[in-house]
Amino acid sequence: MSSETANEVETESRYSADILRHLRSYSLLTVLSIIWGVAFVAIRVADSLLSPVNLALLRWFIAGAGYLTILPFLGKTKVKFDSKDLPRLLVISFANVPLYHLSLNFGETSVSAGLAGLLVSLGPVLIVLLSRISLKEKIGKKLVLALVIATVGVVVLSIPDLTGPAGSVVGILEVVITALAYALFAVLSKPLVSKYGALPIAIRAGTLGTMMLLPLLSLSFFTQVSRLSFNGWISVLYLSILSTVIGYSMFYTLVSRGTVSRLSIQLYLIPIISVISGFLILGEQITLYTFVGGAILLVAIALATRTQAKK
Repeated sequence: MSSETANEVETESRYSADILRHLRSYSLLTVLSIIWGVAFVAIRVADSLLSPVNLALLRWFIAGAGYLTILPFLGKTKVKFDSKDLPRLLVISFANVPLYHLSLNFGETSVSAGLAGLLVSLGPVLIVLLSRISLKEKIGKKLVLALVIATVGVVVLSIPDLTGPAGSVVGILEVVITALAYALFAVLSKPLVSKYGALPIAIRAGTLGTMMLLPLLSLSFFTQVSRLSFNGWISVLYLSILSTVIGYSMFYTLVSRGTVSRLSIQLYLIPIISVISGFLILGEQITLYTFVGGAILLVAIALATRTQAKK
């Protein structure tokens, strides 16, 4: 075999490996989008049965037990945790658990679902900005265009709620804080994920974040949990096991495979899944705005995916 032929074979092999890697990432992202999209329905159900604080506590107590269950199967990490990374890990843990989940649980008690979806969609926009500042990632024009198109799609989806009764100012601020929390732990986690791996960081951040919730534990927690209905338990278990333990493990894995800004634009799949699951599970109405906004979002996702595939 000549050297030229050998180089061609090696190039084709690398190209095939890249395609397979992208397919795996896209498949993982699709599954994650479904899990997190349906999670909005689960939150709506659980939020009507538990207080926002008690929902966060129960969700993360169960998730913490799930993390501890899989911990022995990980073995020792290849890289010993460096104490200088602890401040960053603490910030990630706080943003990932108390800040994100408490603000979202409280926000959804006073802000409509459509308006909350619009405000939470600010998260990817903030991710792009934080990535530029913190990680110095290159963001191409097509990716920026996809981000703008996706934002327009979210706005169109939210028009029916925006033209209705306005949510409280406090609720709006709470959901904006949720978007900021998402952007913070998505961007700040990337260096640690690259250094220690996806699952070790997911487990550390989840465990530390749960410990940060402990001061909020009260007698009302035990009272509400003891009265929780079957549907309530199904919702909480879904949020704890699928959305949290499995979902965050998948999320950190995706963070380790590509730039945070590319990941964020594709997570616009989640609002589409939320609309579909809301219709199928809760019987929520799907309007013309839903179809138009969903189509715009799909265009944005396709543009972002094609942009990533070329790199």
